Amino acid sequence: MDGENILTIDQLVSAFPAFGEKTVRWWIYNGKINGFEACLIRIGSRIYIDRKRFIDWVKSHRPVKDVPPEHFEPAAELEDVE
Repeated sequence: MDGENILTIDQLVSAFPAFGEKTVRWWIYNGKINGFEACLIRIGSRIYIDRKRFIDWVKSHRPVKDVPPEHFEPAAELEDVE
């Protein structure tokens, strides 16, 4: 872990605009239930988020894991279907 990967809540929201501050605070409050606790660094009353662990946490919530490209049909074949 290095200093570039440690974010405040405001920095996280700025870096990932899809997630609002209220959402992030809810994740923190429920961190033991939803697993977000693993992303947190607590120093006194301050809360920081480890960027790399946050990205891993978000990826873990995908309903389907990454599918290799050879499993996708080419777009040209899909256009022929009417």
